[in-house]
Amino acid sequence: MKRKTWMMRAGGLVLLVAMMLAGVGCVSSHSDVTYGSKGPAVPSSTLRQIKVGETSKSWLLGVLGEPSRSARTSPSTEVLTYVYTKTVDSNFSFFIFFDSDNRREERTVHVFEVEDGIVTRHWKEH
Repeated sequence: MKRKTWMMRAGGLVLLVAMMLAGVGCVSSHSDVTYGSKGPAVPSSTLRQIKVGETSKSWLLGVLGEPSRSARTSPSTEVLTYVYTKTVDSNFSFFIFFDSDNRREERTVHVFEVEDGIVTRHWKEH
């Protein structure tokens, strides 16, 4: 009687391991990351180089490129806005039991007020 019980348990264990191994190939996930036209957000190390009252508009344009938009608020003052977007598309599936698609968009906006060609204010919008 013990031998029959032991063989049943061993057979069940072999079946369980076989099912687990077969299921491993049925799990998949991937993520795709894309950036908007401005590319990845400007790094903090670059932002730390910008000094209010010292940094010129020409330096800003040379390092960050053309802004996403600009607006003149007075004859000597303009606001330059840089918009960075990062989109992450994720997919996770487990055999036929579960399938999940997720899209997340992160937006970073840096605004620079420039007066007479010099940065006078800088802030990050959330």
